[in-house]
Amino acid sequence: MAEDWSAYFKASLEKPLHPLWKQIDPFLRAGAVALDLGCGAGEGTLHLLEMGLSVIAVDQEPEALEILRERLPEAAKAHLVKAQFQDIGFDPDSLDVVVAFFSLFFLRHWEFGQVWQRLLTALKPGGLFAGQLLGVNDDWAERGCTVHTRAEVESLLHPFEILYFEEADRDGETLLREPKHWHVFHVVARKLAQPQT
Repeated sequence: MAEDWSAYFKASLEKPLHPLWKQIDPFLRAGAVALDLGCGAGEGTLHLLEMGLSVIAVDQEPEALEILRERLPEAAKAHLVKAQFQDIGFDPDSLDVVVAFFSLFFLRHWEFGQVWQRLLTALKPGGLFAGQLLGVNDDWAERGCTVHTRAEVESLLHPFEILYFEEADRDGETLLREPKHWHVFHVVARKLAQPQT
């Protein structure tokens, strides 16, 4: 899915933090290790660093990582990785937090399941996942993005305790002010120590 990422990164610098962070922040703890998947220009990474976490920031676009590198405070506990999501792996139980803001759905549907399972394995019991999944009514369903029904999203979240869940299905616009119908599931969830039966 071709995008004008350069314009997107510049536009993102002018946006405030996404409101979902208000739901995430109470569950963050200093010293934890977070993965920012699709970090872009780094708003989430910088926020996680301010909250005292160490961050692995992943993006496939060199420009995004360069912008973020210039924004990092001195001695920031951040490791920047240029990679596609489907090419990265993590040790089991190595992450305390995974944030994927408007990023996972850019995977093709046959890639999504593998990456999701890898993230689930890497997340410690009690670890936090936060981000967005696309619903079937979203305009980008026709552009190759991975979309899910509500039942499919609930199935994906079966190994988690849901801390916050919102389904938005409405007209809006992209960060570049282009009209778009959004169907998005905003999620904050904590991985259960034992799977639900």
